[in-house]
Amino acid sequence: MKKEIGALTLTGLTVGPILGSGILILPPIVYGLIKEWSIIAWLAIIAIGALFALIFGFLSIQFPGDGGVTNAIENVFGKYIKQLASFYLVIGVMFGPVAVLMTAAQYVVKLGFATKPVIEYSLLAVCLFFLLKKLTFLGKLVSIMSLLSAAVLLLGGIVTLISGHRPFIIESKFEPYQFGYALLLLFWTLFGWEIIGNYSAEVREPRKTITRSIVLSTVIIVIIDLVIAAAIQWGGVGRVSHGDVTITTIIFPVFRGASHWVMAILTVLLCSSTYLFFVGGTTRMMAGLADEKVLPEFISRRSKQNAPVFAVLVIGLLHLIMLTFVNFGYFNIEKLIAFANGFFLVNVLIGVAAGIVMTKNCFVRIGGLLLGALFLGMLIYFTSRIALIVIGLMALYYGYKQLILNRFSTASLF
Repeated sequence: MKKEIGALTLTGLTVGPILGSGILILPPIVYGLIKEWSIIAWLAIIAIGALFALIFGFLSIQFPGDGGVTNAIENVFGKYIKQLASFYLVIGVMFGPVAVLMTAAQYVVKLGFATKPVIEYSLLAVCLFFLLKKLTFLGKLVSIMSLLSAAVLLLGGIVTLISGHRPFIIESKFEPYQFGYALLLLFWTLFGWEIIGNYSAEVREPRKTITRSIVLSTVIIVIIDLVIAAAIQWGGVGRVSHGDVTITTIIFPVFRGASHWVMAILTVLLCSSTYLFFVGGTTRMMAGLADEKVLPEFISRRSKQNAPVFAVLVIGLLHLIMLTFVNFGYFNIEKLIAFANGFFLVNVLIGVAAGIVMTKNCFVRIGGLLLGALFLGMLIYFTSRIALIVIGLMALYYGYKQLILNRFSTASLF
């Protein structure tokens, strides 16, 4: 298989999805909670995000392949824990990206040219079509989407800051509980780095390319996060929106009457790139599991463009079913997110644990332990009870299988 993905393409695959819908939703919410202290919260989460990227970049470089970080997990904890982490990610992707499509549809439907279900099904069909294309094409497509989104957000944020008249000082009282809750919300901006390794099988010179991509992606994401957070905080957007601050009010000074159209397009670009990134990475991991006979063999089959076609179609069919259930009122977006987040969190926890074991850097180990503790707290207190039960049962099953395998391997040495 020819490796064709370079640092710029991989960066394009990363930036938009990690920004995702979070950059559109969280800055106004965080500012509403803690006012001027929000910039401190953003700086804290940026520092944590850099550590997060460092851990998962390190794991992806050490063990490249379709399995991504799960290859490192196998090396540290064994093949059944790798399978456990893989299935946690697959289950999360069965639910989470549906909520992403629904988020985009909520903005587009305001334009009034189609109903919400029609928009959701159309976005799903378009995303699945692009997922069946060559990865270099997909990377360039998402790169363009990320570049356009970043340019719009940066332009709107800079113009808003320049036109604002608020002093660059912190005047409000510090509230520890509110600050902690705001920081908790911002943790959702970290997810995405754990998927980058799933593309490493098609990356040229993985060590050099992934390192460069992570550095470049981190710089771009940090700049956008800080500009948008600062524009919300000091740009005086509350006067424009009469106190109802949204990202639309950030881009209003630039686009004026077209702001709602631009916002709808921006949301589609960011949410679609998130869908393509997560589903694309996960389906490649699924194809790798099928090669190892963990999943049915047909899921390993790829198209002439090296796309994991059957894995994409399986996930696409599941998302079609989920969207139908949602539109008939059996689920809602909050339940989907609550269920998916638990599986994403525990997958990340296992990856962080593998990074702590493998690295010799004391700073990364201590940071990883703190990061793991925070994610564990989020998992326990903010995950749906049904998801926690499923997570626990799966952990018991695969943990028992790994324990038996370890005992058998130890006994065979004597």
